[in-house]
Amino acid sequence: MDSTGTVFDPAAFQAYTELRRIASEYHLEDELEVPQLVVVGETSAGKSMLVQNFLRFPCSFTAHDIATRYPVSYRLVHNSTLAGGEKRVTKPPGVTHPEKLVDHLKIEMERIAKDVASGFSSHCFEIEIESAEYTDFEIVDVPGLVTGNPQADVRAAVEGIVENYVRNPRFSIVLLKEAGQLLQNATGALRIRELCTAPQGFATTLPPRPDYLNHMITVQTKFDSYLSMKNGTDANQKIENLRRE
Repeated sequence: MDSTGTVFDPAAFQAYTELRRIASEYHLEDELEVPQLVVVGETSAGKSMLVQNFLRFPCSFTAHDIATRYPVSYRLVHNSTLAGGEKRVTKPPGVTHPEKLVDHLKIEMERIAKDVASGFSSHCFEIEIESAEYTDFEIVDVPGLVTGNPQADVRAAVEGIVENYVRNPRFSIVLLKEAGQLLQNATGALRIRELCTAPQGFATTLPPRPDYLNHMITVQTKFDSYLSMKNGTDANQKIENLRRE
């Protein structure tokens, strides 16, 4: 990451902006395929905070103890006319400053929790943000997979939403998983596998995605639990076991 906050290699970013300029000159912007990413994991895995790191400004409403109630699509749009560090919200209407997104999302999530029987909706809430430091990119934050014994309608609603994205071959998958969680106990990871590979989806007509692992990365969170271990060899071995899983 350079001083402007650009994650890409400067030369690659320059090549990208030149490609986009040419596409704009010949009115071919719609022909450029926008990379799409869906962030999944169990409830409170830190998905919204990871999305916030992609956006590069505070926008997480989870500090208000409000769960993600429906998919939120953040479409990042490159706009070379904006000043360095400037970010402009172009969608939803009425929200122009990034700082206002938190309150807007909080209100929307509370509305869904109150108005929908299961407390969740499959309707995707779309946000579009422009910056000279973005590449064209879409990130979808979905509700966290519910563990334990939730009500059947809640589990069905959440898993139906997640299934719609993880079975879609257009989306790469980012799975958040606690570092200290063994694979056999990782409910979120196991459920993602089931949702991707089941012969028939229960909430979508999309076919199985048996190669989903080729399009997924796992982000291990809460590594601080290893920092408190006094035996470095044991800590390294546990980390190596996680890597192999």
